[in-house]
Amino acid sequence: MATVGSAARSRHVMRKVGIPMLLLLTLPMAMPPAQAHKGAHGVIKERMKEMTRMEKSLRPINAMLKGKRPFDAEAVHEQGRRILRHAERIPQLFPQGSLKPPSEASPGIWQNFDDFRHRADELKRAALLLMEASAATLPDVARQVQATCKGCHEKYRIEKD
Repeated sequence: MATVGSAARSRHVMRKVGIPMLLLLTLPMAMPPAQAHKGAHGVIKERMKEMTRMEKSLRPINAMLKGKRPFDAEAVHEQGRRILRHAERIPQLFPQGSLKPPSEASPGIWQNFDDFRHRADELKRAALLLMEASAATLPDVARQVQATCKGCHEKYRIEKD
């Protein structure tokens, strides 16, 4: 059970790192999901939806980091669990040759699928850490989740104009 002092410390930690973490965790998408997914079918549409779901799982975390929502260990655990569940599916959502527009997947995924799979495993590990994060560790763990996503996107995602 949290005390008044620990709740105040949690709010202080969240405010202290809120703005930088907000910038890290809410990288704007080039297009809204509905537009980005337009014309997508089959596994391409499915993986686009999965990525959007993972991004949505970070919203409650972002609110905590910004101080707009008090730290809630149960909510953090649940969002980490959701990200873990999505991360477990990533490799199967990228079958060989699934590059048809509007896919943003780089052919490099299939040229180095072991590295791609390793990055999905890194996201799983980060999600497990998120599930156990405290108010004190949440900023660093959330940064790790974001860095994992960003690193994969930088290497294996082709941004559409």
